[in-house]
Amino acid sequence: MRRTAPLALASVLAVSAVVTLGGCENTVDMRGFAATPGSVEKLEVGAQSREDVVRLIGSPSAVATFNPNVWYYISETQEYWAYTKPRISSQKVIQVTFNEAGRIDAIKNYDLKDAQDIQMVSRITPTSGKELTVLEQVLGNVGRFSGPKGQGTNPGAPTSGGGI
Repeated sequence: MRRTAPLALASVLAVSAVVTLGGCENTVDMRGFAATPGSVEKLEVGAQSREDVVRLIGSPSAVATFNPNVWYYISETQEYWAYTKPRISSQKVIQVTFNEAGRIDAIKNYDLKDAQDIQMVSRITPTSGKELTVLEQVLGNVGRFSGPKGQGTNPGAPTSGGGI
């Protein structure tokens, strides 16, 4: 009888180890633009229009804010292990620039080594008005509402009251 307790404990530990280690597999997520193989290589400077580009590789991920002639196709691969923070393992950006005639003017490729970290500005936009405490918000409406309407008043639409 004494041997059943250690065997049961060992089996519980083995099952929990398998479950724990099973969740520790490296996970890879691909996000964004995914071109079909060989489609991006078919793009030629000066030869294709916007419609041709959309037909070959699809709609852009983004269009430049101040220049609608610049299209971006963005993709990235993230990896994470168990509950760790995701890490960007690869990133690819294809910039397609069109000339005024609507033909491809330039094609540029960027990857993770071209990326730059951007520091966020931690300013707060001031708003007009007064910040109220919870108590001021609750008690601020006391007395602002009128009582029930007097007898004889009709809250409905006004009528002419007389004949024509």
